Amino acid sequence: MEDKLHLARKIVPDLTDELIKRYRILKTVKLLEPCGRRLVVVSLGMTERTVRSEIEKLNAQGLVKVSKTGMAVTEDGMEVLDGLHHLFSALTGLTELEEQVREILGVKRVYLAQGDVDESERTRKEMAQIGARVLLDMTRKSSHIAITGGSTMAELVEAVPMMSMPKAEMILPARGSIGRKLEVQADTLAAKLAEKLEADYRMLHLPDNLSSNVLEEMREEPEVAETIEEMKRATILLLGVGNAMDMAQRRRLDKKICALLEEKKAAAEACGYYFNHDGDVVYETNSIGIDFQDVHRMEAVLVSAGGSKKAESLLALSKSMSNAVFVMDEGAARGMLRLAGK
Repeated sequence: MEDKLHLARKIVPDLTDELIKRYRILKTVKLLEPCGRRLVVVSLGMTERTVRSEIEKLNAQGLVKVSKTGMAVTEDGMEVLDGLHHLFSALTGLTELEEQVREILGVKRVYLAQGDVDESERTRKEMAQIGARVLLDMTRKSSHIAITGGSTMAELVEAVPMMSMPKAEMILPARGSIGRKLEVQADTLAAKLAEKLEADYRMLHLPDNLSSNVLEEMREEPEVAETIEEMKRATILLLGVGNAMDMAQRRRLDKKICALLEEKKAAAEACGYYFNHDGDVVYETNSIGIDFQDVHRMEAVLVSAGGSKKAESLLALSKSMSNAVFVMDEGAARGMLRLAGK
């Protein structure tokens, strides 16, 4: 495939460039629909003249529908996007980049969204849609899914379509609540995902960093005890990743613990666990959640994070996540290549 594409570029370089440009515009309309031309221009960094001209062609071909509410991709347009997905990835080098990153991480599979989430809303939505698609491929009617909180997981849940029949059995928060934004807490996301997958769910109304005595008392509460038992049955884990020191500040850890994390060279945080560059757990918050010792027995783990700033954290976490599928963006992927000296 790669050899044939190389030859195609040699004989018709303009044609492959046109294909890539038009596919990107069509994909962007799909990700942002309903949208106006200006939003596509800003998202792709193309000139307004170029976008207008290409949209007119896509509209004439019946791939895009233009109305007063904005542009949207038609059924024929969706067929083109799905049919050319692998070709587009190969033409743009995404397929090769995915494999390079997979080898660096040493994990089962890597999926990449084009661009950098820190710079593009389009990339953020594409990453969420990829994550949603991977999740649905993993899920069975008997699946027990545990999900962490955070904006990346919130966007993934938002991208999951409503199911007309049960797609999973149980959805759980992977840990207690954190922060003040209710809409990105694990409890909230578990309830939303359960609604979309026609599944049952449990909630865990517990803040971080409770004292050991209070924590033990809470474990005895019937509702909490039931949720903890359900956590032990989790077969799929949806895991967001954060920078260790950023998450320490967000969780309001005291100065002594922050100093310890710096001393231990903590690079990543996931589900209340802090990891150094070798993937070793150097600190664990005092909370109730998924035990990381149980992760390796799970049927599937989906790790998702984007942006070049997350490259170091994803590398650190991957050392203890060889059974995971990673969903990220080009920004994080190229950041890893730089860190790996490639």
